[in-house]
Amino acid sequence: MKSIFKSLLYYLSLVSVLISCNTPKKSGVIVAGSENQWPMSGGPDGSWKVETSNSVPTKWSVRTGENIKWKKTLPEGGQSGIAVWKDKLFLTINPPNNDSKHTVIVAKYNEARYTYDRLFDEELELLKKRRDTKFKSIKNALILPQKEWETILDKNKPYQEASILERPSIAKKMMRKDKKGKAYAEALKSYNSYIHKQSKALQDAYIKFLNLEKAKRGGASSKDIILMCLNANSGDVLWDKVIKGTVESQYNYGFSDATTPCPITDGKLVWAINASGGMACFSLTGELVWERTWQPSMGGKPFNKQFDSVLYDDLILNTEPPAEGDITRNASWNYLHAFNKNTGERVWVTKEALTHYNTPVLGETKIGKPAILIGRGGPHGVPERPVGLSLISLSDNNEGQALWNWEPKDANELSGWGALSTQHWDSEKASWFYKGDEHVTVNTSTGEVISKKQLNIVNQHKYDTKTSSYIFNENLALNHLTNQRHCNISIGNNVFYMVRHKPFIAKHNVVTGLNEHVEVPQEINEDGSFVWNTSQENDGLNSKGQLHALDVRTRGDGFQKCFLGSPTAINNYIYFTNALGIVYVMDANAERFDESAIVAINDLGERGKTWSVNSLTYANGHIYHRTMKEIICIGEN
Repeated sequence: MKSIFKSLLYYLSLVSVLISCNTPKKSGVIVAGSENQWPMSGGPDGSWKVETSNSVPTKWSVRTGENIKWKKTLPEGGQSGIAVWKDKLFLTINPPNNDSKHTVIVAKYNEARYTYDRLFDEELELLKKRRDTKFKSIKNALILPQKEWETILDKNKPYQEASILERPSIAKKMMRKDKKGKAYAEALKSYNSYIHKQSKALQDAYIKFLNLEKAKRGGASSKDIILMCLNANSGDVLWDKVIKGTVESQYNYGFSDATTPCPITDGKLVWAINASGGMACFSLTGELVWERTWQPSMGGKPFNKQFDSVLYDDLILNTEPPAEGDITRNASWNYLHAFNKNTGERVWVTKEALTHYNTPVLGETKIGKPAILIGRGGPHGVPERPVGLSLISLSDNNEGQALWNWEPKDANELSGWGALSTQHWDSEKASWFYKGDEHVTVNTSTGEVISKKQLNIVNQHKYDTKTSSYIFNENLALNHLTNQRHCNISIGNNVFYMVRHKPFIAKHNVVTGLNEHVEVPQEINEDGSFVWNTSQENDGLNSKGQLHALDVRTRGDGFQKCFLGSPTAINNYIYFTNALGIVYVMDANAERFDESAIVAINDLGERGKTWSVNSLTYANGHIYHRTMKEIICIGEN
């Protein structure tokens, strides 16, 4: 009996050891007590990846109400992620205002345009009847410049490939730089001016028309943002608070706005970051604990951050220029700053800079030390140098110090685009994108390059609308593949991302170099069937019918040029959200990354009226997501 008992004890102890060996060790960067919660932009450990035994919604529709627990209208748009702790939910929005509905503005604009066009045509006819020689000379002087400019536009590929919404701004930029464009602009100005000066009524109508044309384009801006606290079980608003800023930021810019950073909570306090230069801490019932402001660096354009709020231990990590009076750092560069979460006092600042395009990500080194990966580089004259990566230690003995720095050998124009990514990494390797054709893998222990692989030779699974089936093209060479920025995630040896301007989701194996692309539909019809390879758009309006999104790229086809939030991985499911609020659920473990890897395709709202650049949140067995108009709780009641 004793021997049986001893054998049983031995067996149980062996099972205990085996279980402990196979149970994933909890990361030291996980927010304490955040199991099944979502305390910051990337979840419990800031990686946008969680494993759970709870239910995980994969199929839903806001349009039909399928698997929707609740949805609530937001008074204004915003771009922050959603932080959740038990029964409380936090997000930020732009301040609402009393601007007219866009339909009202459009009606007034159409009336003003009709009046202006009528008066213009009347004066034009009078000039012709009078046979005005000066006007005839001005009109003739317009013919050649106009013809030459139209020829330039006809031959310009970016202009021809752009949407109708984008073409006016592209042509305007081209005209400022092109000699013939400037000549046409001057000739057209002389032509219109001569006609306008013939009539005071025409001049007044023109001014009214221009003012309404500007209003029709939309737009709104503010220095401040609003932190909202909602009941996570019902969506009811519990309280809201203003987070002060120092620089005007336009609402819902396609590449981020002041609301972009996700709120942060540890279940005791909540913090909100205003990318226009503000930060504040509140109790969970809305009492102010501390607040601070700073001046964003206009030299490090854009000043708005992307999807990057970070809580580590007692520190809030934020991207800012040097503190006032700091002469040891470049005043026009941005750095990673650590603030005491309880007081708002600055604890340390990195010596290494990072660009605001970049989204730092928490993690642990191979020896189990906490660190955060930051990057530099990118277009539009971002100043921070050198281009590349820095792994910043978060250990007590060397907080804020670089463990290593990596600089690519190629120029920023080609190599710097990796800084536009969410900087996903693990204890073995980090991911870095070149401008389109190559991907670099960096050793996170040493900062040395492991490999550089091509991205533009792909095994493509393309949907054929004629046969209603997929066609497989092996080793297809794509011309200068450009990757969708801020929509990538790394899992094991694979990097997943959305392809820019084309409706494909990609999988790149960093070891073998294998690239697999699978086409996904761009919309869902009322009968549940899919819309394939057909450009889409949305109205860009907020819940009150106001057009506060000035950037026309907000109204693009879902795969347009904008910054989308990082995908979220829950167990083996990866959730990609495009700009039109279509959520693609993909199986990261699929043996072959083809149509079999598509788990579900879901919507976040009405077709043509939904816009989102947000990552989704998973907490308490539910998915929380948002659009410009609504916040949504997905999952069983």
